[in-house]
Order: sequence, then structure tokens, then C-alpha cells
Amino acid sequence: MDIQSEPKRVLQAFISNDRGGLTGYICQNYRWIDKTKVQFDFLTYDETIDFKSEFEKYGARFFIIPRPTHLFSFIKAFNNIIKNNRYEFIHFNLSYANIIPVLVAYACGVKIIVIHSHSTAIDSAKVSTRFFKNIVHKIGRKILKYVCTDFLACSQKAGQWMYTSEVLGSGRFHIAKNAIDIEKYRLNPAKRAALRDELGIGNDTFVIGHVGRFTFQKNHEFLIEIFKEIYKRNKNSKLILIGKGKNEVKIKQMVQTCGFGDKVLFLGYREDIPELMSVMDCFVLPSRFEGLGIVGVEAQAAGLPTFFSTEIPKELKLTPLAYSLSLHDDSKLWADKILQVNGKNRENFELKLIAEGYDIRTEIGEMLKFYLSK
Repeated sequence: MDIQSEPKRVLQAFISNDRGGLTGYICQNYRWIDKTKVQFDFLTYDETIDFKSEFEKYGARFFIIPRPTHLFSFIKAFNNIIKNNRYEFIHFNLSYANIIPVLVAYACGVKIIVIHSHSTAIDSAKVSTRFFKNIVHKIGRKILKYVCTDFLACSQKAGQWMYTSEVLGSGRFHIAKNAIDIEKYRLNPAKRAALRDELGIGNDTFVIGHVGRFTFQKNHEFLIEIFKEIYKRNKNSKLILIGKGKNEVKIKQMVQTCGFGDKVLFLGYREDIPELMSVMDCFVLPSRFEGLGIVGVEAQAAGLPTFFSTEIPKELKLTPLAYSLSLHDDSKLWADKILQVNGKNRENFELKLIAEGYDIRTEIGEMLKFYLSK
């Protein structure tokens, strides 16, 4: 009688309680991966994780540790987790080369240390914070090649941000695409009508959409300026903002100053993003930077005209209805382009996105092969 071996355990570092962005990517991979072969455990700084009980039912374990700003407590806690659970495989999901947790893992003798780059810059509105973290990043990226075994990135630009040319030219560097469940994003006319009614949006109202945390990276200030120009020319327009974050109050104040009233809808955190994309007529992502911009992939899967900044990796342009504009262009030019495209029929680009490798059913198989090959 064959006895099934235990699944390979991979410690994922780090997740947060926002479910979006980087954490959303990790969570989606966990939901789709074959847990009889690979099991995830999770490191987090957050005391509360909303999806903890759901994932524990699948066999996952969660470890809360102090932030690296409390250096000695962090090192002690991290060291204990690695030693007590005998982890041999850690997958670090990073936005910059914070070398401290990587060095702790290396010092503890972890055999497989994977670095996964998810960004192309530092997400902070404070110049001093960006300056300090950029110094840490420049030092860290030079050390990574000596202590890590494998190097992943969600785009070529994200790879260039995190790794030296020596790493990029080695066989240890790979692109891991931010794939999605494409089927979920098909246009649903019934949902579109029902949700528009629920949100108080008329059938003929032009709706601009955005999904993202209210942070420096996402550049909501410029998005409001773009909408201001659109609204001047089309009073039957609305802007939907989905997400939460520390800059939310600031953006709400900006909207009040502009006198938009109920023309800008702040929907907070939502789990029905595919359905809400059916409500939209176009999607605008004027980010200051992105590792890739997975919400842009989702918007294109929904058949939406998608407008994003040239600071976002070119890999995001996946369909003929994806347009890139410079952040040096003023908001009037962005509004002109958006209104020119308004009225074009939405199209189903499902096969195109699958061919480009952005369907989770294909990509999760690649990730499974990656984990099992180590």
C-alpha cells in the first residue's frame, strides 16, 4: 500500500490583512495550488488576518512577528519560527531589497531562499523614507545574489529594480506572471444593471473605475484631476474608487474641494471586483510605479478600455484597448484620450490573455513545478 508523502512546506513572507496587491497574489496562488503537493505557511506583521481561519482549514499555519524596526525582537522571533518548524524553503515576496529577514533565514541555514520582486520603487510619500529605503535597497540588491537560491519577478522591470545584471543574466532568474481567474471577469450585463441600480448610477452614465490602495504609489491625486477634466465635458460621469488606505481622507477632502458631490463613489474594500468591473466603462491606472499592475490585467479581462501610465511595465499592454500615457502629460490630455475611446464596444479578450500566460490555471501549474523542482 502506497503511503502518500507529506506536501512540501513553503513559508511565505510576508502577507498583510489587505487582501489586495501582493497579498492578493499570494492568497490566490494558495487557493489554486495543489495542497497535496505543496502547502503554504504565512509570516505576517498584522495581529489580525481576516482569511486566517479559511486557510487554516486547508492546513496552513500563520506566524505573527514584530516588524524589523524592532530589530532584536524581529530576529529572535524569526529565528525561533525557522528553527522550531525546520523550514528549508522560504519564499520572500518583496517590494524592495530589505535584506534583514533574508540574512536571518540564511544564517539559520534555510536551504532554499526565493526572492520575488513585486515592485519597481519605494511606496512612501515621505522623501526621507524613500531616501533611507533606497539606500537599504541599493545595498541589499548587491547582497541577494550571495544568499539566495532563486530570483522571481512579476515583470522584467520589477526584475531590473530588484536584481543586479549578473542575477538577471543567470539561469536563476525567472518571470512569474501575475495571473488571474480570467473567467470571473467576463462582462455580466445582468450584474452591471443590478449593481448600477444599487449604486445609484444611471444606465447611460459614463463610469470611470479604479482599484487600489490609497497610497503614494497609486497617484489618486492625479486621477481626481483627470476626472475633473472629464466631468467638465460630460456632467453625466462618475468615478468609482475601490480600496482603502492612509491617503483616503486626503483624497476625500480633495473631492469635496472640487465640489463633485456624489459623482465620486468611495466603495472601500470589496470582494466583488469582477462584478464591479462590469459596472465600469473604462479603467484608469495613473500609478507612479507598479511591479506589473494586476488590476490592469483584470480590467482587460473584463474587456474594459484601460489607461495606465508609462511608468507601469509595458507587459501590462495586453489588448488593443490598453493605452499608456505619460504622467508628464497634463490631465486634459488624459481626459481627451479617455473621452475619445468612450463609446467603443467592450470586447472579450479571454483567449488573448490565456495565450499571454495570464490565466491562473496555467500559471499555477508553472509555480507548482517550480516549487517541486527545488
